[in-house]
Amino acid sequence: MQHKNEIFLIKSLKKGDKRTFEHIYSEYYKKLCVFLLSYCHDRTIIEDVVQDVFLNLWTKRKSINITSSLNAFLYRAAYNKLMDKYRHLKLKNDMLSSYYYTAVMLASDVDSEISQKKVKLLETCMEELPDRCKEVFYADKIQGFNYRELSEKFQISLKTVEGHISRAYRILKECMQLDKSN
Repeated sequence: MQHKNEIFLIKSLKKGDKRTFEHIYSEYYKKLCVFLLSYCHDRTIIEDVVQDVFLNLWTKRKSINITSSLNAFLYRAAYNKLMDKYRHLKLKNDMLSSYYYTAVMLASDVDSEISQKKVKLLETCMEELPDRCKEVFYADKIQGFNYRELSEKFQISLKTVEGHISRAYRILKECMQLDKSN
């Protein structure tokens, strides 16, 4: 009985009977969505896939060859369509990842060039510092001495250490800004 009913549905569908299509749609839409939930948890994707299955069923109704049952055909079509969607999304994501990687690499090359220029400028500006100021600043920022150690090392007061560091910052800032304006 079920088999004869399916044969009738398939023949009616192939003839373009809209009521038959609506019947099949209302009978299987929710079932196919629930079935696909076991493979994907994104309801939007699932609904799109099931809609595509029914769209293909209607647009290709005359040429569709259902050899098993309508039920098996629709479930297989939904599964295959979902897998096609995943393959397409993966390809798209891989392509976007490739573009992102390329953009990051180009940006890092530019950043690297800018950084290298800034380092060279800083080295040039450091050469313009007065000798003692340069020694104190270098020992503080490059060698990592604290102010008390600098005071002992150079036999100067803490206030003098602070003065050298402040003066070095001011001179370096002015030097770096002058280069930007050129």
